[in-house]
Amino acid sequence: MRILRFCTVGALLFLLLACGQTIGAADPQYEKTLQAAKKDGKPVMLYFWSQTCYYCKQMEKNTLADKEIGAILDKDFYLLRINVEKSPDLAKLYQVKGYPSSWFLESSGKRIIEAPGYIQKPLFKKILEYVKGNHYKNTDIHEYLKKKT
Repeated sequence: MRILRFCTVGALLFLLLACGQTIGAADPQYEKTLQAAKKDGKPVMLYFWSQTCYYCKQMEKNTLADKEIGAILDKDFYLLRINVEKSPDLAKLYQVKGYPSSWFLESSGKRIIEAPGYIQKPLFKKILEYVKGNHYKNTDIHEYLKKKT
């Protein structure tokens, strides 16, 4: 009985470790982005989207394609657009429930905040300022946004 229990626990641990190791490897661009961010000390924005998502198309067209937003992202962030149909493991890793979804990470890879859904330019700009300015280290996002409105 003890041997069976030991084998079962060992098999589960092996599966968990094997799955954990393949998540990042499923998207080599993810690993490259995290390495570059760590080297440069810039935060990362992971943008999860789907080809069939109406709101993802609106987010791309109205928010991410905006020149001002684009300039902030280019200068101060590493942006990785993640097509969830091609990288489902990353969506699972970040427990993404709907699209679009924007995750912000410190340069170390530590998660800062998730900003789910379609976000219009004015609010999105405030979120970028919140992350870029390291305000998350001492202020909750909701409190920060209250002060900014």
